Amino acid sequence: MELKLVYRALRKVSDWTIAGYYSETYVEGKENVPEDGPLIIASTHHNEIIDIATLAATIPHRRHVSFWAKSTMFANPVTGAILSSSGAIPVRRNPNSNGGSNSPKDPSTSTAAAKSSELASRSALFRETSKALANDQVIGASIIQILPGAAWAAVEYARYVHDRVVDRGSINGKGKAREVPLNTRLRIVPVAIVYTDKSQYQSRVHIGEVSTSLAHYLHSDLLNFNLRYGEPIFVDNYADELFEGDADDAAKAVVKKITAQVEKQLKEMTINAPDWDTICAVSMARNILWEDERNIPLKDWVEISQRLAQMFVEGGEVPLKGALTKYYALLHYTNTKHAILLSLLPISALSMLDIPPPNSVPASAILVRPTLSILSSLPVSLIRLILFLPSLLLHFPGYFTGPLLSKCLATPGEEEGPAQFKAVGAGLGIGANIALALGILWKKNKFGTLLGLGDDGGMALLKRVVGLVGVIYFGVVALVKWHKFLVGGTLQRLLAYRKLLSTFVFSRRADTLSTAEATAYMKPPLPAVNVFIKRREAQDAPSSTGASGTPDPLPPTKLVRHLLHARSEACAALSVRLQAIGHETLLAFLLSKGAKIPIP
Repeated sequence: MELKLVYRALRKVSDWTIAGYYSETYVEGKENVPEDGPLIIASTHHNEIIDIATLAATIPHRRHVSFWAKSTMFANPVTGAILSSSGAIPVRRNPNSNGGSNSPKDPSTSTAAAKSSELASRSALFRETSKALANDQVIGASIIQILPGAAWAAVEYARYVHDRVVDRGSINGKGKAREVPLNTRLRIVPVAIVYTDKSQYQSRVHIGEVSTSLAHYLHSDLLNFNLRYGEPIFVDNYADELFEGDADDAAKAVVKKITAQVEKQLKEMTINAPDWDTICAVSMARNILWEDERNIPLKDWVEISQRLAQMFVEGGEVPLKGALTKYYALLHYTNTKHAILLSLLPISALSMLDIPPPNSVPASAILVRPTLSILSSLPVSLIRLILFLPSLLLHFPGYFTGPLLSKCLATPGEEEGPAQFKAVGAGLGIGANIALALGILWKKNKFGTLLGLGDDGGMALLKRVVGLVGVIYFGVVALVKWHKFLVGGTLQRLLAYRKLLSTFVFSRRADTLSTAEATAYMKPPLPAVNVFIKRREAQDAPSSTGASGTPDPLPPTKLVRHLLHARSEACAALSVRLQAIGHETLLAFLLSKGAKIPIP
């Protein structure tokens, strides 16, 4: 058994990253992953290295997951050793490319030679993968779009095993291998990863990924994550078809069928919507119905989201979608969260706002309830702040290194890049801070003293080591958990209250944009184009509002009145539509999962 020390170290870092950055992880379908035997994981892959870390940290039985890397990266002895120790598998690109200078003249011969060359090329491409699978390893074939790489790897492994059986049969005089049933034991397991708010610290992950049928709009939000392992696809079921007739044609037919199965399962385990507006509308509906998306049980996240998406797709729901996306956009441009706004101004208290002109919203009288809410929560907030300070000292660098690394390395407007760089950057900052603190304590010889062991006398070094382990376990781990418990929205509530105060006390109504002027801020900004994904719809290009497809930034106070009006409009439209559907269908399902229908 290979030690793979680099892999083990990276997996431990992944454990810490997943546990520290996300508040909840939900994994289902563990029974579909065998404890041993060759396995290909065909997972959704929209969050780059975070997806890889997620798979490594959560795969059942703690099996090692190997990922593909270009063979040229193994040329250098140092990088090659690191990659090999990390479990990377070299993949050769176009190994048999020779420019066709020796191609036969006869067309039939040329076709046969081309097919033979293609078979040999694919065999070489996946040769190291086949060897790894022969050693019962797990291959992680992460995908952004449904591409046939995992299926081709499986087919080439089946041919690899078949050829070895043929060779043994010829040597031993036992005849052709076709007389012996193929038994690769290889299975492909589709895996879907769902983030509830990809770029948000302390979000959740469900392992099924939020996606759209338009590949350009593959998107997910991250507060937690949910990971789901699908039903295994057994490659041996295709053995008869794979080794009958023309080898190249048979391989392509089998790959097509396996890829279709993978695609079908991933679609069933993820959230599929036809466009970006539908994704935004679903997100806004979740927030309104549960008051905060974190109130949705993570195990139900995918089903709830898909049911809501189907409501927009099947029923049209153009007015409702428009109301929800307008509210979504105004929340974005005012940098406000629905749950925070709701805690200050509950929906039931806003019947006065259900009037068309945003400028008709009362002035300072609207601040009575938010002010009382802030004042009543102030004592508890101060106590939480005092208790929070020790853990804040530990995590403080991460609040700067995470956003800084994201700003320097991530693509502007993109969500996947910032999510991973914020997690990695925060981890580096916090890790450096911990290492510095431990280094100072070690130099000052204080570990034993902290645990009451003393640092003098016999076995001083042992006491220091025991003290180091104790401080890490009882100090660092406890502070990390304490930080996760206390970190919350107190600061966000204060910032939201300041926006309300500025709008209704310190700003004039004339400063509010007219409805026509605010129109540009009532459309959700499109995500950045992912250059690795083939776009399917020309009309989905970013608008010409600005260089980045978004309007110029404005002070939130100019949009707050529109925001409150849009919230009332969205809540009323959603309530009316769901009640019109009836208790026997979608409404009954949502209520059974804890949804609260807003009062219009």
